[in-house]
Amino acid sequence: MKKITLLSIILIFLVSCATNKATINTYVDPNFSQGEVQNVAVFPIRNTRLAPSESKQINRKISQAIKRENSSIQIMSSSEAIRILNENELSDDWAQFLDDYATSGVPNSNILSEIGSTLGVDAILQGEIVNIFQEDGQYGGNRGTTRVTVRFSMLNTNEGNLIWESSSDGIKGTSTTLASAPPIIDAINLAVDKILDSLPNL
Repeated sequence: MKKITLLSIILIFLVSCATNKATINTYVDPNFSQGEVQNVAVFPIRNTRLAPSESKQINRKISQAIKRENSSIQIMSSSEAIRILNENELSDDWAQFLDDYATSGVPNSNILSEIGSTLGVDAILQGEIVNIFQEDGQYGGNRGTTRVTVRFSMLNTNEGNLIWESSSDGIKGTSTTLASAPPIIDAINLAVDKILDSLPNL
């Protein structure tokens, strides 16, 4: 009887419910009006370790969420947008734009206008992996944990301003202290789902 009780205590200590949660922080331009976006280019997430199939899965999820908000919006895929940027030698300009925007928080309206005109879209949706933290479970200590911070920005190429921005910490934890940290894609999906729930009325 004592052995059974001791075993039960050990199991309770080692095993608990897995963690699946995500935070959210969102901004929407107060001057943004529904119907203002007619064409949007969805760019691939930056700074990521995703496999091509995982990137496609996330892009598909994003496109479906936008279509649910407004089925009339035309969406340009990331592969098509990148192809056009490369053909027009604008890839470096876009990369520099993103670096400058991340530092200053002020979008370069001239570059946005040029890229928007080249792509034929009035908005660009850009995602970024801001931070990744992974920790394997340790006996008698913490459970396996993966935390990923994801941010998405929708930029108006006509006005050169930020329409919407949302960031989320996706946190995936194991149910046991003996397990390795969960895959990064699991935490990313938690964050992306939370972000897409905060899309503005398009």
